[in-house]
Formats: sequence, structure tokens, C-alpha cells
Amino acid sequence: MYRACAVGLALLLATEASAMRARLGVRLTKPSDFDISCYMEKDPAGEMGGGKGKSYRGLVSSTVSGRTCQKWTESHPHKAGAALKPKADRKSRGKTVWGNGLGNHNYCRNPDGKMEKPWCYTMDPNVEKELCEISKCPEHPRDWTHEAKELSTDIDATDCKCADQLYGSTVTTKDTAVKLVLLTGVTREGNLAIAPGSDESKLVRKDFEARGK
Repeated sequence: MYRACAVGLALLLATEASAMRARLGVRLTKPSDFDISCYMEKDPAGEMGGGKGKSYRGLVSSTVSGRTCQKWTESHPHKAGAALKPKADRKSRGKTVWGNGLGNHNYCRNPDGKMEKPWCYTMDPNVEKELCEISKCPEHPRDWTHEAKELSTDIDATDCKCADQLYGSTVTTKDTAVKLVLLTGVTREGNLAIAPGSDESKLVRKDFEARGK
């Protein structure tokens, strides 16, 4: 009897905890590194208006405390969320001018650039908004061209000596050498040694092809 009561109590507590997470919008699963991406603290060359993560377009949809983000198009539980209107990214004189990245989604953004990095309104009625757990992008992105040049200098291979593995032995020996007369049927002096097309010639060619395999 006591065991049955204990099991019942455990199930009740688990159900209550699950309901509480649902009410507060707490997310348990963590998105992948690809989905998270990173945010730019300052605009890199060729971009405008994207500092403090305003240019962030990743897929993180929960805050640092694990609360689920509210959709930017929704007004519940926080009315202020729907007051912000989407502003599209655009190109101007060869530069990317970032909008606010808002839309019918609940991904973290920094639409007005007022917070230090991407954030969102939460689904918790008691917490209006929070920053999101997103890392800052490195200030100096990798220079792939430079790295490729350094790699080629380090390798600098002019002869890998791998023809044997790729094509078989390239060295002619007494076992693999075939006299030209056996292939052409003509001696160095031009005399006919084996009649072309004869059975002997066909046998010689067949033997030569077998040696080459």
C-alpha cells in the first residue's frame, strides 16, 4: 500500500512539474550549434546597422533561463511584442543594411539595438523579456585564402612516389619487357618476322595484354 502511494505521489509531482514547464514556456532541448550561430557585436566591412546582434538571423528561441520566446506577431502574454513591426534587410550602394529580422516566428532578435545582444519576449507572464544564450562572433573571421596558401607551403609535394599504388609498377624488368618485334612482327632491319594477323601474332598480343594486367 505504501509503495502504491509513493508511486502515485511521484507521478503527481512529475505531472505538476510538466504542467509548470508548459505554463512558463521552459524549453528542455538545446538547439544545435548550426541553429544557434553567433551574433556580431559590431558591423563588419560591407554591413550597416547590424551591431549588437541586430543582424542575427539564427534559430535560437529560448532565453538564458530556458524560457520559450513569444512570437513577435503575438500579443500574449506580453502586448509589447506585437507592437514592433518587421523591417526588411536591404542592399544600398553595395552594402547590406540590416532590418530588424522580425516576422511570424519566436527566434531571438535585437530589433531596436537597445539591448546588448539578441533577446526576446518570453512566454512566462511574470518575465516580460530576457537575453538569449548566444555567443559573440569572433572579431577576426578565418582567412580561407591565406590558410590555403600556408597549407600548400607546408605540404609542397612535387613527387609523392605513389604511381605504383595508383597505376601499378612503372619499372620495366626482364620479366615485363616485351621485344618490339613481337608486337609489330617486323625486325629492326624491316624484315617480316611474324605475319601481322597470323595466329602467332594474335598469341603474342594476347600474352602481352595478359602481362600488362
